[in-house]
Amino acid sequence: MQLEGRYERNKKTLSDEDQLKLATSCVAIVGCGGLGGYIAEELVRIGVGRLVLIDGDRLEVSNLNRQIMATELNLGQWKVEAARVRLQSVNSEVHIEAVRGWFEEKKGQELLREVDLVCDALDTREARVMLERVCHQMDLPLVFASIAGWFGQLGVSLPGDFSVSRLYGRGERGVENTWGNPSFTPAVLASLSVAETVKLLVGRMPSLRHAWLQVDLLTMEFERFEILEE
Repeated sequence: MQLEGRYERNKKTLSDEDQLKLATSCVAIVGCGGLGGYIAEELVRIGVGRLVLIDGDRLEVSNLNRQIMATELNLGQWKVEAARVRLQSVNSEVHIEAVRGWFEEKKGQELLREVDLVCDALDTREARVMLERVCHQMDLPLVFASIAGWFGQLGVSLPGDFSVSRLYGRGERGVENTWGNPSFTPAVLASLSVAETVKLLVGRMPSLRHAWLQVDLLTMEFERFEILEE
């Protein structure tokens, strides 16, 4: 379905050339829960032409408080399939590839073969470091974000930077299990992730290369830290 004027409100922010670049771009979102779901929704609304959604989980009752793809009607469905249905109802012009399974390093080259950029919406340090390693091998930019309670972190890792490895170190589960996540934290961090993603796709410099943004929604403090070269 062609809807004339779909991107009319983008024009003060994005040029026609920018919009074309988005339309011909492909973004992989690894993890389609609270954070990944909002990222996917914003990317289809702004006009990214193709998404690869990767997640091996199904929707459950505890997802209803924060995951935009979760409704009382689709509990038990694969998250990527529920996402495909919702996203195509928002923008039928976008091609959605849904991968029902966890991202594995041995499958990385195949899963990301036609991708221009990767968004990390995972919840373990080990998986994040592994995903960055694959992106480095494939010369792909990575936008990474994490959330827990009132707090979040965000950064950009271009090939060779290894910012995720420097920031998160050894692989352990993060603090999300301790702090949980309300509805607003994934929405905020997803929007910040999409802003950096759009910059990269249209050829602008990201703001968070060699750096990470610490977000504290309890005190409404946003602080940028440099990631020092080793």
